Amino acid sequence: MTAALDRGDLDEVARQGALAGPTIVEQALASHDRVAQLAAIVAAPAVEDRVELLPALARVAGTTDRRTAIPAARAALAIARAFGQHELPDDIAPDDVESWRASFEALARSGAHLVETRVLALETAHALARDQLGFDLAVLLRDPDPDVALAAAVIACVDHKAEVAAIADRIHALTKDRVTARDVEACLK
Repeated sequence: MTAALDRGDLDEVARQGALAGPTIVEQALASHDRVAQLAAIVAAPAVEDRVELLPALARVAGTTDRRTAIPAARAALAIARAFGQHELPDDIAPDDVESWRASFEALARSGAHLVETRVLALETAHALARDQLGFDLAVLLRDPDPDVALAAAVIACVDHKAEVAAIADRIHALTKDRVTARDVEACLK
């Protein structure tokens, strides 16, 4: 995987990761070698049992290394979205999915992490929740970072208008003089 990444052949990285399997990709995600981690991040969405890599991707996304944290969060979101489009497989326990969702919500709620990864973690928690919001909207609207709070409001607007309408005043305060205010305003109408 790393040789293909060094050549810039991302398709080959994904193919090699799929052939190596989830155990090898998970080991590479835990590596202290950035190139191995990046190769594993690229390969993760192509691995057979990719959903089981979500905890390892959450750990990488929770680091302060922008070059690995943000791509890991993006890979986790891609996996969660694909996973959410299908029925829950028999070999995946609902408690496991809830644990994965909770880990991404915790990442999103922690001010110690990069804003980009926090917003991606919100989307990932939402994708894993299946027909639910996936995070505590009221708590995230009080987040000290207005970008995270606003992202939570926008995500909620897509499928959960009743929850958004219940806290419309807080959302209006966040969206004042912001470009995305139009999106949230449209949601509330």
